[in-house]
Amino acid sequence: MIPSGRTMRVGRPLLCVGAALAAMAGGVARADDAPSGATDASFWSRVTLEVPLVTRHIPDNDFDDHNWGAIVDVAVTPHWSVVGGDFVNSFYRDTVFAAVSYTPVSLSVGKLRIAPDVMLGLDLNGGYAGDSSVDPLLGAVQIKLTGAHLENTRYRLLDRLGLAITLIPPSLKERGSAPVNLALTYRFGD
Repeated sequence: MIPSGRTMRVGRPLLCVGAALAAMAGGVARADDAPSGATDASFWSRVTLEVPLVTRHIPDNDFDDHNWGAIVDVAVTPHWSVVGGDFVNSFYRDTVFAAVSYTPVSLSVGKLRIAPDVMLGLDLNGGYAGDSSVDPLLGAVQIKLTGAHLENTRYRLLDRLGLAITLIPPSLKERGSAPVNLALTYRFGD
């Protein structure tokens, strides 16, 4: 439920951010820099879409737990990505952001790939203005879980699908709360 007087709009700025990120990544990415786990070096094998499913705030101080939107992650090297997106934040406001993400290691445990990363970005439209003590900076820690080495099985789609668990550090302001988000991920290329 959206409080009265507030609107929810998502998507318009995402196209601009996504196009800019794709152009940047396409211009600097090289075939030999494909992320580990990618079966080829095509551009689309480095593009992942992330769709937030649910958020939980700790402690929960009447924040919005439905942070709908979309995030595009374009891997530039096996360790670095450019990220951008548009979502409704925990204060019921539209937030457009651009960031860089660093993945120090990607582990395969059986048929599961685990990739932790850290992200640092900028709030481009002031979605957190007045509520963040580090505005316009944004930061997050994330763990991505996907299938690994399933390309020759009937479960090949699971190499592209995954889950991302994101922890955003609490603001130092009085209403500080640490949101934990679960998102569905989909990598476009093989």
